Amino acid sequence: MTIPIHYVPILIWKRAEQNALANLTDEQKDYIIPLLQLVMTKPPVDKEKKRRRPIEEAFDNLILEFKNKRIPKIPEEIKTSWGQRQVYIDFSLLYTIQLKIESISRILDLGSTLSLNLIPVLNLSDSDEIKKAACSSTDKFKGVCIRAVSSDLKSIKNLNEKLSIFIQSFGLNESSVDILVDIKEKETEYYRLSNISQQIISLLKWRRFIFACGSFPEDLSKCKLDDTNSIPRSDWLSWSSCFKKGNIKRIPTFADYTIRHPIYNESLQFFAPTTSIKYTCKNDWLIMKGRKQKFELYLANAKILLNSPDVFYGEYFSFGDKYIAEKGRHYDKYIKDRKIKGTGSTESWLTASINHHIACIISQLANLPERKGIR
Repeated sequence: MTIPIHYVPILIWKRAEQNALANLTDEQKDYIIPLLQLVMTKPPVDKEKKRRRPIEEAFDNLILEFKNKRIPKIPEEIKTSWGQRQVYIDFSLLYTIQLKIESISRILDLGSTLSLNLIPVLNLSDSDEIKKAACSSTDKFKGVCIRAVSSDLKSIKNLNEKLSIFIQSFGLNESSVDILVDIKEKETEYYRLSNISQQIISLLKWRRFIFACGSFPEDLSKCKLDDTNSIPRSDWLSWSSCFKKGNIKRIPTFADYTIRHPIYNESLQFFAPTTSIKYTCKNDWLIMKGRKQKFELYLANAKILLNSPDVFYGEYFSFGDKYIAEKGRHYDKYIKDRKIKGTGSTESWLTASINHHIACIISQLANLPERKGIR
């Protein structure tokens, strides 16, 4: 039986995201199926020489480390953060075809021993070897998810031919396949691409139909310090507008990239981010921009947010909001004695922001006047 869902948050599988999922309530978890994007580990630094290893050596070591250390941990991490609920797992950001194939096979097998409900995500552009590895390792009942990107929508005829060939080649049927149309950062083309996606073959027969976009900026360079910055949630506003029209064949499940830019930039992990609070509101994101390494600004801005009832959702709204409230109340004590710990880390603030964002989307979707046709 298909489990109805209303939201697919697309997440980079790092500790902040893991903790954000782990701290959702059971009721909130029942409302969503997250899509987890696996990424490579951060290249280690040669401590003796205090420099990064040569590119070729570092590349080989990263592959080896992922195989030996990351792959065995991933199913356990999913079990801890998400349990045995359905979850999409995406391998597209891993470095090589062979690593993707080995990761698919081993993670799905390990997940099966833990009774995890893993649904692999495949791109139409993936090699036949990758598709075969996913389809042969997957319980047919759990099925697969096919991701179509904006370039796939240039020709709906070609897209439909590819979908038909995929189904026939691997002995699947529409009832065991989820279609994810992911236009990533192309928010200005939302309506055009959304309309084209309504022409996908057998649209009403696919197990689920999901439409994803991400409008959070790549960086906060356009945001001002010590000022209120507002960034429109164009992905949500566009989906809501399409939903309200009600004259489409099938309303897609909403999907976004929470408070991260949809294009993963691996190089950013080598730079210290600003100590900024990214707070999801009804139609926009409130950005309270801080400075690099100035962790006390997290507390100062948290206090401002805590004392803004017209913006702050309240500490009982989500785990993330409770965290913000606690840090806001901690500010006065900390400012008197900077030796007191408790500013929080970049990771913990990301956890709080992502957790609040997911809770906010769930609340908004739950309060829509009519959700008929979303599954």
